[in-house]
Amino acid sequence: MNEQELERRLHTALEHAAPDDVAAVRARCGPQHSGDVIAIPKRKQPLRRAVPWLAAACLVLVVAGGVMGSRWQRASAVASVVSLDVNPSVRLEVNQGEKVLSAQPINDDAGTILDGMDLRGTDLNVAVNAIVGSLLKHGYVDELANSVLVSVEDSDAARGAALEEKLTGEIAQVLESASIHGAILSQSFSGDDALRQQAEAYGISMGKAALIQSLVENSAHLTFEGLAGLSINELNLLVNSTAVQDQPAQAGETVAEQSAITSTGSASQSGYIGLEAAQSAALTHAGLEAASVTWKEAGYDYEDGRMVYEMEFFANGVEYEYDVDASTGEILKMEKEGTAWDAPSGTQTGGGQTGSQTGGGQSGVIGRDAARDAALSHAGVSLSQVYELEVEDELDEDHPHYKVEFKADGWEYEYELDAFTGSILEWEKDWDD
Repeated sequence: MNEQELERRLHTALEHAAPDDVAAVRARCGPQHSGDVIAIPKRKQPLRRAVPWLAAACLVLVVAGGVMGSRWQRASAVASVVSLDVNPSVRLEVNQGEKVLSAQPINDDAGTILDGMDLRGTDLNVAVNAIVGSLLKHGYVDELANSVLVSVEDSDAARGAALEEKLTGEIAQVLESASIHGAILSQSFSGDDALRQQAEAYGISMGKAALIQSLVENSAHLTFEGLAGLSINELNLLVNSTAVQDQPAQAGETVAEQSAITSTGSASQSGYIGLEAAQSAALTHAGLEAASVTWKEAGYDYEDGRMVYEMEFFANGVEYEYDVDASTGEILKMEKEGTAWDAPSGTQTGGGQTGSQTGGGQSGVIGRDAARDAALSHAGVSLSQVYELEVEDELDEDHPHYKVEFKADGWEYEYELDAFTGSILEWEKDWDD
């Protein structure tokens, strides 16, 4: 019932509240002469006929007020919360009619994006178009960082999923019209207190917190704290990388495939050296040709505060694993297993070693000093430069080796070397925290 209909009904009710019966009254007074004044005795008499009409009028007011109140409550109640994230993060509260009730910046950059905008009362699609346009205008979305995250928090799963799909299409159209090859991550979820506390603790949106939580749940080495400072483009690269998974059962699958995250487009890799260059660096370091290698896995990962390319491959019966800095191409980690080797005093049999042992060790081993020197030489540092140096022998293992650990120039190194040949089986280089 609109306002005009309400007024018309009230007017009709009030017209009929008191009866219009003048002719009947005059007839009961008898013949009258012109100019005569008729005295009408005063007496109190209840307006019995007026009571039903007054009651009807009141009922109309009550019903209309209830309808209008109910509609006002629905119009002002938050049905969904939509967050848009790039690096700026914006939070929109929306009613059932997809009207914006509030638009809030989550961080300082978002304040710049919303500057001069009053989005209250606007259609949600209009607000999203305006925000994405502002992101483009201020250079937050371009070919170097082309990823956008749209998240819908809604207790009604079906409504949230429908709104997620609709907004993804809206954003894709805006990016396409700006000639940006965008990459959109989208998700809908029902938030909980634990996730809300995480979002508040790190000053991020609920949407970004939900995305990070999906990555952490699907990986044994990623942490919420480590990922909270990454951009949406960096998180997009991780979400769509098979290297993030730690469990063998999930090998070859991305986090997007394991969770309710929808991914369209490809996240920009322009800020990194590229997977092909990283593979070439690993093969050069291993002394191998591409034709002799079978690739098991290659993709983005996040290790020790930096984006890396993690690669695994086989060659000549040996399994190699490399971490290459995604920005510089520096080799950060190398492991190899299954190395074919021959000891000076015996031959390999069934993964063990034949030969005599002296002093609790095996004959023909290179010794701790030689293992230390080989590790230092590989790292390119001298003995006078290192500190916290430790050398351990593992000569009773099926494959005897030495472990060498030390620190130098702000880096921490770990090596495993073959006890007989001194060849490096595994090494890793990390920031010294």
